[in-house]
Amino acid sequence: MNRRGLLGTITVLIALVVLVVVQTKGIASVPPLGATLDPATGALSIGSRARLPRSATIPIAHMPGVVTVSYSAQGIPDLHATNQSALWFAMGYLEARNRLFEMDLIRREAAGELAAVLGSSYLASDLFELRLGLMRTAKANFAALPATDRKVLEIFSNGVNAARSYDMGHHQLPVEFRLLNYTPAPWTPIDSMLVQGYLTQTLDYSQNPVDYSILVGHLGYQRTMDLFPVIARNPQSPYDLGPYHSQHHIPIDPSTTVSPGLLASLQAIAQASTKLPDTAIHSFSNSNNWAISGSKSSTGNAIVAGDPHLNQTLPAVWYWVNAHAPGISFAGVTVPGLPIILIGRNQSIAWSETDVENQSTFFYQVTTNKAHPGDYLLHGAWVPFGHITYTVKVKGQPAQHLVIDTTADGPIISVHGVKVAVYWLGAQVSKDFASLMGVLHASNWTQFKAALSSWRAPSQNFVFGDRHGNIGLISAGYYPILSARDPWLVMNGNSGDRIVGSIPYREIPQSYDPKSGFVFSANQRPVAANYPYYLGTSFNFFSNGYRADEIHAVLSATSKITPADVAHLQNSVTDYLATQLVPWLVRQFNGVHEPPAVAAALHTLSHWNARMGASSTAASIWWTFLGDEIHDTFGPWFARYRVPQPTGSSLVVNQLSAPLVEDLQYMDLSQPSSPFFTPPGDAHKVTAGTVAREALGQAIATLTHKFGSSQQSWRWDRLHFREFPSLSGAAGLSYGPRGSSGDAWTVDAADGNLLSEAGPSWRMIVAFGDRGYAIYPGGQSENPLSPWYQNQIPDWFSGRYLPFGLGAQPGIATWTLEPRS
Repeated sequence: MNRRGLLGTITVLIALVVLVVVQTKGIASVPPLGATLDPATGALSIGSRARLPRSATIPIAHMPGVVTVSYSAQGIPDLHATNQSALWFAMGYLEARNRLFEMDLIRREAAGELAAVLGSSYLASDLFELRLGLMRTAKANFAALPATDRKVLEIFSNGVNAARSYDMGHHQLPVEFRLLNYTPAPWTPIDSMLVQGYLTQTLDYSQNPVDYSILVGHLGYQRTMDLFPVIARNPQSPYDLGPYHSQHHIPIDPSTTVSPGLLASLQAIAQASTKLPDTAIHSFSNSNNWAISGSKSSTGNAIVAGDPHLNQTLPAVWYWVNAHAPGISFAGVTVPGLPIILIGRNQSIAWSETDVENQSTFFYQVTTNKAHPGDYLLHGAWVPFGHITYTVKVKGQPAQHLVIDTTADGPIISVHGVKVAVYWLGAQVSKDFASLMGVLHASNWTQFKAALSSWRAPSQNFVFGDRHGNIGLISAGYYPILSARDPWLVMNGNSGDRIVGSIPYREIPQSYDPKSGFVFSANQRPVAANYPYYLGTSFNFFSNGYRADEIHAVLSATSKITPADVAHLQNSVTDYLATQLVPWLVRQFNGVHEPPAVAAALHTLSHWNARMGASSTAASIWWTFLGDEIHDTFGPWFARYRVPQPTGSSLVVNQLSAPLVEDLQYMDLSQPSSPFFTPPGDAHKVTAGTVAREALGQAIATLTHKFGSSQQSWRWDRLHFREFPSLSGAAGLSYGPRGSSGDAWTVDAADGNLLSEAGPSWRMIVAFGDRGYAIYPGGQSENPLSPWYQNQIPDWFSGRYLPFGLGAQPGIATWTLEPRS
């Protein structure tokens, strides 16, 4: 390297260090600059960590066998181990060499230990996690696992710690540790259970009963249930159509009210939740999977497709690996900190997951009395609270002491006012890790289904396909049966409103080799309205069904489906709701003399194919119109009854409120004279057509103000963006914002409104008997200077894929991990 190149590299490194120091959120103090810039041991060692691997033999103490690791040009390792113990050890070693800081952040967030290294701005997150109890659950889950699975986690931890020791010995710990001035603790099996708990929380923990009760407190019960019914009124495409076994129903109580004291406490909980990390509260429901049977595919073999939608960050949430050892072979993605893949394939089957979105959190109002300090009322008797005490470390500040009150239903999560306890399925003891180990070894539907029989939370739609052309889908999880009339509201902790059982495994939603030749899920309600058990409500994150409708429509209309058809569908940006409402909208102007700008917009919409393409003008008009129509319809009601709408909460009236969008679709098409179109207190009756015409005028005015009067400049990618933020919080280490196609309801979902930071985190197509394909938006390395930091994003954006399967891709380097003699 010449002198100018060397100086340029050093300048970039120093600029990067300063950038991270200045921009990283929550840093309470910065280490001494001299130590930070030490080229051998400080943050400038980031450059040496960024180099691509070279072929080498790496002796490792206590390595239980030999593993060869062949790296593809994209950084995907292909592992061949002499035994399974060596494979689990190597999995830990490779994940830590590439993602140790990400792993440490995840376990710290789950354990409630972020403030100790990031400062007081993360104290609220720590206190929330400690109350919720992921650490308590992680310890219980590990203890409940079979001895063989505990051994896998112990060996994996040894591999993580071998990499940690290597990096410490060679001064190559990720730069973030130097910048934050701490050393990561050794990894333990409990940490892997914390990673599992972190995922469960992200996918499963919601506070919808809190929001529901707030709505009842402001709107009243009947009005709330009209807008947020248990079963949505718009057409749906469930995958399990029955027949179902009968089950006794508990009638709904129309007299339910929420006291002012409880309402104030719930609003405080809702407001506090907006200050937590995005991963703390489940807030969106977008993932897709489907399988095509051999009889319906062009190849005569099964095709399995999956694209789970998660927060899109750098480094990415997934780590891609191919692995082989005697008795086991798999390819897919894991979350750094876990030794096995969550989505992928083995030699016989392939699988992927989406969220079921059933209700999994249940809240109870706890009755206390000054005459009985330290007690609460349970079944008419005063019983003492349990207590758990923590010392919470805060960087640069004195430690804080936290005492958590616990009840028979769960921990108290409210801080002020009326006490509220939460029962969360994700906090109950589970053997989910053992279930995944069973899936990894399964070779047919019977074994696959048996492995998932002990899966508890989060409930997942596991899609399945095998090498013999069979397909299936099962919504594995624990589904409680409650004695409560309205379990979607905060219940009375002194009543008999309790979990009295669970839905039998044979009766949970499932389908195997249906006559249609395909199965699919997209977070829609998985069963029809006559399913006899309560699963959740339209406000409990069941999707409004538009992705499911589009997937169902495409798969139904195609006779011999090819892998290319599947890829096209995964990247589809057709807005199914637009196909339903845009023709209706255009008809509302029949016989109406409209201004030129409105006429031009209507012409554009009438010739639109409902695709939210990056260059589409109609897409901008449609999405802006939809937001205005929703706000104009429901906003006056929320304002009149003073419903709070904390930023980012599910109480906000906009296009992202799945139940309100469902309501609007139903009202526009089937109930145009609904009383909700008339603002409360308005004597003049308003209909759907009137609201729609005014909303389109508002949308045109908004777009004209933003981009000028020429509608050619109203491109969707000037209004709508995707971004992949850095976990460090440093904008300079993020990707984007970049103008993009798609929206929240397209199959290629851009989860969020005009700035999306979540969406398809992994796209996979397994075509048995043919090549497989996969991609994710990120890279294998967490080092910002590594060529493998974000190298897959351009292909992901363009809808391209990388080869995926059990066979190795051409390698650029090979490591041989072997025991140190």
